[in-house]
Amino acid sequence: MLTESPARAPFVAPYDLASAAHDYPVWDGPPRRTVLVCTHPRSGSTLLGEALYFDGGLGCPLEYFHAGFRPSFSRRWGACDFDSLSAAVRRHRTTPDGTLGVKLFWRDIEEIAREADPALERFANVPPCDVPADYYAALAAHVARLFPDPSFVHLWREDKLRQAVSAVLAVETGRWRSIPGTPDPMVPATAPFDVERIERMMSYSDFCHGHFRNLFAAMGATPHGVTYEALTADYAASVRAVLRHLGSDAEPQAPRMRRQADGTSEAMVLRYLRERAVPVRLA
Repeated sequence: MLTESPARAPFVAPYDLASAAHDYPVWDGPPRRTVLVCTHPRSGSTLLGEALYFDGGLGCPLEYFHAGFRPSFSRRWGACDFDSLSAAVRRHRTTPDGTLGVKLFWRDIEEIAREADPALERFANVPPCDVPADYYAALAAHVARLFPDPSFVHLWREDKLRQAVSAVLAVETGRWRSIPGTPDPMVPATAPFDVERIERMMSYSDFCHGHFRNLFAAMGATPHGVTYEALTADYAASVRAVLRHLGSDAEPQAPRMRRQADGTSEAMVLRYLRERAVPVRLA
């Protein structure tokens, strides 16, 4: 599961889009619309989020409510709980035309709901197939409360093995993104090989996306779906389709991010395939 802590705490370079320099002029009241990118770590969400921000003017969808980014935003804005953080995100991260962009992982939605209703904790770690419909109705109410007039983008990665390996390396090294001109962790891009850890991460990705799909159904929402594989194979076409779905006629520009997969990650993938001898789809 991606909530585990690394054996050490590597330096993680600050993300420039999370700084005050990228706040919008103060917005008063609820946003006119919310763009929610519903996804899972290591699925290309930062790549897509930057396209929505730089190209589409559709807000700056970051993990404002996730455990990784939330503490720094909470300190900067003096927001100690989800409701006050939501108010601060609306105030500082709503575009001048009223659009708020937010990236959500499944864990974020559950934590938001449990803070408001601790009784929902009883459904923690319950598979999507075993959760009653009223659970999703409760979560949907909290999503609607914090994120007015939402439009959904559902981003996932088909190659769960490479997603899990990417997550292991990111957790262990602090290399969550590669952007030219930004600080880079001065640690080797290596991590202990752990079959069980990789398989937990693969299972957790399926677990989270299963819950997302159930939530969309409970909300009567039809998200725009896009995969990491499509995004990286034809970036311009994939981003253009997302922008059009969200009502923007902007044209995608070349991304500033660089792909992080390399020989180290591929060696771990191949070792897993050799040792487990299971038919995992190759990219």
